[in-house]
Amino acid sequence: MASSQPSLKRRSRKQNQEFISDQSKNEYSIDVVNENNWQLFMWFASLETVENYICLFILVWDVIPVRNSSIFSRELREETDNLIQIINELNISKENDKNYSKMLDDYKNYRSISDQTFRQNLVHDVWKELENYGLKNKSFAVSKQLERCSLLQKKELRTMILSRIKSFQSFSRKIKEAKELQQAPLNNKMIDENQEILLSENKSLGNQIVDLTDNNSQIGNSTILKDELQGTRDTQLMKRENENLKVQVKELIKENSKQQVSPDNLTNMSWNDDESHNSKKLIQDIIDLQDMLKNFTMVQGSDYKIINDEANALLRAFKCEVTCPSLRASIVLRFLLQRTVIVKIIVEVEKYLNGMFKGSRDAALERDITNTTETLINQIILFEKNRKGEDDITKITSTKIRQQVYSALSCRGFPSDHSLITTTASKLLHKMNRVRQIVDEKIKSEMDDWAIQITHKVINIFYFSFKTQASVPTYKFFDAGQALEPHFMQGAFRNDESEKSEVEVCGFPCIGIFTGDKLSDKIFIKAQIIPRSKRL
Repeated sequence: MASSQPSLKRRSRKQNQEFISDQSKNEYSIDVVNENNWQLFMWFASLETVENYICLFILVWDVIPVRNSSIFSRELREETDNLIQIINELNISKENDKNYSKMLDDYKNYRSISDQTFRQNLVHDVWKELENYGLKNKSFAVSKQLERCSLLQKKELRTMILSRIKSFQSFSRKIKEAKELQQAPLNNKMIDENQEILLSENKSLGNQIVDLTDNNSQIGNSTILKDELQGTRDTQLMKRENENLKVQVKELIKENSKQQVSPDNLTNMSWNDDESHNSKKLIQDIIDLQDMLKNFTMVQGSDYKIINDEANALLRAFKCEVTCPSLRASIVLRFLLQRTVIVKIIVEVEKYLNGMFKGSRDAALERDITNTTETLINQIILFEKNRKGEDDITKITSTKIRQQVYSALSCRGFPSDHSLITTTASKLLHKMNRVRQIVDEKIKSEMDDWAIQITHKVINIFYFSFKTQASVPTYKFFDAGQALEPHFMQGAFRNDESEKSEVEVCGFPCIGIFTGDKLSDKIFIKAQIIPRSKRL
């Protein structure tokens, strides 16, 4: 029941004028709030998780005509990519069984194809999830209300959803910063305590060395009694004690040397968590590259047109059992283009490093650095093998040189206007344009920049960042027809289906340190594959 008591909210003079004007128009005066409307309003207000808003985002877009509108297609792509980036930062997919980044990416792709079965199934699952969060028996009403909203209202709803999710992102960052601030004094205290312990141990070891040296000197002076005490038991015992003390002195000197080296962390070959070349940073860079490749190799939607003859020739060359035009062929083609982009960049870099790339003297700087570094590393390894010694520094010098040099190259190597970058990017665009035509002029104009960014990113990861790690990772692509190996691959298959399926296409390689023993392998990221049923 509506209250008869007037609102106590105070209005400014301008607001009062607007209120009187609006009252005369009778646009929003409501005598009674409908129960259904009130329940829907309260449900919207009660949404409290990022997952809820992701689902709502999909439902709002599902009542917007995307396929025949380049504007809506672009807005869907931009908003979805923005949302995926936020989700990755929040790590909600790691805390939840569902992969919401993949869900959003799939929905974006499904909106650009004519077969709506996949889209309908995904949206059905989204409705089911929201019904579990207080929408039971109300989903039909929400659906109808969303359909009645104008395009402007739907845009405002999307803006509100993105704003709410960004607020989670901001809140998450503040929590992380607060934790780091809380942890910092503890870390500093531990460092100070460790330094004090090391200094104390060094001082103690030094004192022991002095005492032992004095004892050694005193025992040495007693040799004047040699002639008088020769053959006696006491002399033999003193000799043995003298020899033992000499050995202890050597051991203590060696231990003292190690303790002095330890504070400088000279033999530690791993990066700290706050350094820019640790394995976590490498994995995040790889994920970023995957996202960039997905955007660059888009072939579905009204903004793109597949050139079927060229596309089918490429699919046949890699033994893919699909043919354009078809939905599955479009998805497989996109994966295959990601692989060809990576391989093409690697081929061009190898030409550059082997001196087969024409350019200015300045353009050869990175090549000269890498070649000189590899020569120095080989010489250090040879030096370690051929020159005897017990020190630890020589053993890790080659690794330290590699890590530091390639770390510097990853920070400053190959500016965007470097001839290798621009030439390779141009070749990538030419290769893509043979298979796919871009209809939207704005997207077409963005491709030049995408090609340069991807070229730089691939070189940075595969040639520089790999070599900043203590053990250098490598990569593996898998070919069509190979057996599924869940240890190395991820895709739309379950482990219990691996024996009945095989690889159709591998879009992104498995990156890791492969030992030949799956238990000992360190996998940074699994290969991205599309499976197919094995032929009987």
